[in-house]
Order: sequence, then C-alpha cells, then structure tokens
Amino acid sequence: MTDQPVDPAATPEDPDAPEIAADDVGASAAAERASKQAANDDMAAEND
Repeated sequence: MTDQPVDPAATPEDPDAPEIAADDVGASAAAERASKQAANDDMAAEND
C-alpha cells in the first residue's frame, strides 16, 4: 500500500457503495446556513 492519495477519477465507482444519507445532506445545509448567519453577524458587528 502506498501513501499516494486515491484518484477518484481513476477509480471505478463501486456499485455497492452507499449513497449519501439524506441526514448528511440536511446537516450540510444546516452548517452552511449557520456559517452564512455567523458571517452576517460578524459584518453587522463591524458596522456598529
């Protein structure tokens, strides 16, 4: 085994690989909203 990272473009897709769970997608969306809200809060604090 090498220390080289696996190139996904050169690796055939595994048909048995699990799909991304809907919960993961929802968590990603929630994290993105929280990040944007935090950025907006920072901008508002700078403008005070």
